[in-house]
Amino acid sequence: MKKILLFAVAVAFITSCSSTEYITTSTTYDYRESSARLLEGSSNFIVTPTIADLEVSSKKITHIEKDAFANFTVSRSVINNIAAYKRIALGKASKAYDADILLGAEIDVETIDQHLVITVTGYPAVYKKFRNATEKDLELVRDVQEIRNSGSVIVDAPQQIMDVKIVK
Repeated sequence: MKKILLFAVAVAFITSCSSTEYITTSTTYDYRESSARLLEGSSNFIVTPTIADLEVSSKKITHIEKDAFANFTVSRSVINNIAAYKRIALGKASKAYDADILLGAEIDVETIDQHLVITVTGYPAVYKKFRNATEKDLELVRDVQEIRNSGSVIVDAPQQIMDVKIVK
């Protein structure tokens, strides 16, 4: 009886081993991320009002980004994530021109030979002269908030804020 049981266990083991197929695959992932902003965000609280000048270059730049996407062939997945790739290109452009932000940024996306090519144009700008806000600065902030809260100015896109002028 022991021999039959041992034989049955051995047959079951051999059968299970021979019918199991082990496939080993190696999957690697590359990940890149950049962050950039067209406009500074605002907070719901103020710790200490700080003001900075924004020094904007008068020279419009054009940055063509294709190296960051060289390993990706265009697919539905790539198209579905195009917003992320645009942010990468915007970040690379900001970095290439030592800019804190790009004003009036325009982003064009195209495919060449099944690879993404993203062109970013805009005016590089950097923050300078950080300082504590004066009463005059705070008055300007209040005026802008009044204009925004009055509903008299409609801003469809962040780039339009550059065109808003305060008239007293």
